Amino acid sequence: MWATTDPLNDSTWQPIETAPAEPEGAAPGAKSVPMGDTVSVRNLQLPSGAIKEFRRSEKCVGSGDFSCAVQHLQKALKADPQFVEAHNNLGASYLQLSRYQDAIGEFEAAIALDEKMAAPYRNMSLALFSLRRYAEAEAAARKALTLSPQQKAAQYSLGRALAAQGSASPEAEQLLRGTLNEFADARLSLAQVLMNRCANLDAAAELRTYLDSNAVEPETRRKVQVWIDLSSKGQVVSRCAEGKPAT
Repeated sequence: MWATTDPLNDSTWQPIETAPAEPEGAAPGAKSVPMGDTVSVRNLQLPSGAIKEFRRSEKCVGSGDFSCAVQHLQKALKADPQFVEAHNNLGASYLQLSRYQDAIGEFEAAIALDEKMAAPYRNMSLALFSLRRYAEAEAAARKALTLSPQQKAAQYSLGRALAAQGSASPEAEQLLRGTLNEFADARLSLAQVLMNRCANLDAAAELRTYLDSNAVEPETRRKVQVWIDLSSKGQVVSRCAEGKPAT
């Protein structure tokens, strides 16, 4: 099982790279690589060649060589196109390579073969979020939680998808606070939710805690500090300055 931090939105005031416009007041995000949930082989009646390639792909993942994993998983699927775990894990490797559309195709294939497996839905949420398709990312994360209600990774994915859409809801806050121990970057999305609620000082406090409790890369630290400065002055979301709290 892979589970680690996921990328959040780039800040709009000084983006690292050219990208579609973010929602107003979007939280600065760490430039980490999304990692999906992999699954192990359940059906040992699969062709031996398919299982052998699957095992080789796991070794590649263990060494951080995701291109290698893709090659072996493609061979596994050539041996057995119905190999649901291989479809899911191939999608997870595509995520690591930022091949989000390819990843979505593999997760869709896995879901078509086994609609009761939670991992492809949560992974689909990661890919859709990376493509800034936040409403769809929310729907995929909700499906994952329906199948696996206690899964922290799915809770985090849902919380950050809600935050990215401008949610100020208690649901979004609860989801993100409940995953702070597992996902440090959940605090960035939590700050976004608080800012959406016009709780500027609370948002700034969460971001200071984030900086104090994590080894943060210099560029991310700079962007988060800008966010703290703006939120402390109430300058991030215009409707807050107008005295119109988010709903």
